[in-house]
Amino acid sequence: MRRETDGAPDGARGAAPPPRQNSTVAAGGLRRALRTIIRRLIGAPDYEVYIEHCRAAGHPPRLSEREYVREFFENKGKAPRCC
Repeated sequence: MRRETDGAPDGARGAAPPPRQNSTVAAGGLRRALRTIIRRLIGAPDYEVYIEHCRAAGHPPRLSEREYVREFFENKGKAPRCC
């Protein structure tokens, strides 16, 4: 007697495994995440996060990276600001 489980043809077992994620892309994302975490831990400015914030808020960044870092250290410990 033959047993049918999922209607697959003889010799086929279930669905194909999902495609593997490109390890280069995954490693790049991991490095970026680690860099962001380390910068937050030591209190360093993170321009990439600022750029992502501007994109999410729907406006262009008003500061270059150099201006962002300078303003970051000038305002460190002062009242919070947006953009």
